[in-house]
Amino acid sequence: MKPGFLFSSLLVLLAGCGSREEGIRLHLQLTLRPQGSVQVDGNTRGFTTDRGDRVILTRADVSLDSVEIFPCPESSAWRWLHELSPVGTAYAHSASSPRRLGTPHVSSLESPDGAVLELGTLRPPPGRYCRIHLVFGPADADAQGLPADGAMVGRTFLLEGTVIPANGEGSHPFRLESARIANRELSLDALALSEDQLEAEQRITLSYDQWLDGASPLSPDAVEQVLRNVADSTAITAVQ
Repeated sequence: MKPGFLFSSLLVLLAGCGSREEGIRLHLQLTLRPQGSVQVDGNTRGFTTDRGDRVILTRADVSLDSVEIFPCPESSAWRWLHELSPVGTAYAHSASSPRRLGTPHVSSLESPDGAVLELGTLRPPPGRYCRIHLVFGPADADAQGLPADGAMVGRTFLLEGTVIPANGEGSHPFRLESARIANRELSLDALALSEDQLEAEQRITLSYDQWLDGASPLSPDAVEQVLRNVADSTAITAVQ
């Protein structure tokens, strides 16, 4: 086979790898919703942790920095062709891409439980997507949903409230905040996007009543535990 013909054939295959079906849209949403029993009074939430501590949250803000979806595993031959293609690396140094939403969003308990925050819309190439990667990180001044007081600028989360320890020894105020990053990767239920399925929605749910599990908010390691809990409390559901 002539080298020129082989090279031309390879270019055709690569062009197919990078094609994007016009009109494909994946809408991403975020909501805060408890898993257990919670008492709601305005913007405050009262619940009991897994340690038996009674917590009253008067403020809870969290910043989701980015969301990215990944295709299902491919055969080794197809993966080799895909890695040769310039498409897929063209957005490597950008905040957003067809598969990545890079606009930070701050959500808080000022919204009712279950209220849906529209994060944005991805326009990925057609294919099957099996993984979603979430990054929780510090909000910047341009973050969507930033509280008016600006307290979340430079912070990943901010919690304020009171706690009554399980031993009943009084009520104690607390304030926890962090500027560190937490990653969370979850499975998608083989999300398929094609000319036959041009549009879909995926909803990210954060269970805030799990954020103070495993450690007292008064303990020195509470911030690190809350950061892990925020990431671990996420779930992904398809919106019908």
